[in-house]
Amino acid sequence: MKMTWLKAFLAVVFLICAAATPASDAVAGDFPDKPVTWIVPFKAGGGTDRWARVLSSVSLDVLGQPLRIRNLPGSSAVRGWKYMLEQPADGYTVYQASPTPVIALKREKNPPLKPEQVKIVCFVSAFRNIVLAPPGKPWSTWEGLIKYAKANPGKLTFGATFSELSGTALAFNSAGVKVKLVPYSSTSDAVTDLLGGHIQVAAATESTALTLVPDKAVAILNGTKMPLSEKVSKELGNPPHATALGYKVINFPRWIGVHPDTPDEIVAKLSDKIGEMLKQPSLKKIMGKMGEEIIFVPHKDAQAQYDDIVKGVSEAVAALN
Repeated sequence: MKMTWLKAFLAVVFLICAAATPASDAVAGDFPDKPVTWIVPFKAGGGTDRWARVLSSVSLDVLGQPLRIRNLPGSSAVRGWKYMLEQPADGYTVYQASPTPVIALKREKNPPLKPEQVKIVCFVSAFRNIVLAPPGKPWSTWEGLIKYAKANPGKLTFGATFSELSGTALAFNSAGVKVKLVPYSSTSDAVTDLLGGHIQVAAATESTALTLVPDKAVAILNGTKMPLSEKVSKELGNPPHATALGYKVINFPRWIGVHPDTPDEIVAKLSDKIGEMLKQPSLKKIMGKMGEEIIFVPHKDAQAQYDDIVKGVSEAVAALN
């Protein structure tokens, strides 16, 4: 009888403890127990797509589940964002992007969603916005570009994605020059038109710039807040840094987000797991060969930095208009 009473008492205690444990903690403990859909809102082959596929190469080792990469380009990366918001807020649909969709949304009078409609999981890196020009032109140096643009206001054509346009537009404003801004849906399209002579200046990430300099293009400005590493700067011909010139520019993080209603416990666990993925030797080796720099910023810090970027984008968008 005493044993029966003790068993009954312990059973009641167990049920009380189980009831006191938040459901989200239990869910986070099991997460992930199925494949994760990884939304890339750009075309296959671009910088974000490369990052997603390299991350997927180590997902089984760290997450225990595969990443299913899904490219959903369109509307300056907003299409993929809208798709994420239509999915359950359970952490199984992840959206990887850059400032491009934030800028696109800020530019619209009646945007389909707000940049705040996301919960930031982490940053995995940040890219420098390298301004490129063909070799041997009057504008093939930053000083030459300023001189040419001032002598020919509005005639110099500069092409890039919305992210790259916005950052460099601030630099152009700081330098007191006016150029014709040509938006592109992808960096590869802008670079193709630069090499084809359809535009006179373009912008790309440092990894893309490294494939073009010095044979096909000249790097004339690092148009972000972040300096280049000594090695990369040397390989690009030591382009001047916008911040060193006193220009006001913005950062360009590669950020990962989920539905804003996703439980914090799941977001924190996903952030930790992505941090582990970035430490894998195979991933670090591939990223090194690609010329990409791993700059991991965990959930809480990344969310705060993202909020600041959203505020700063408004000023950049004003420069575009």
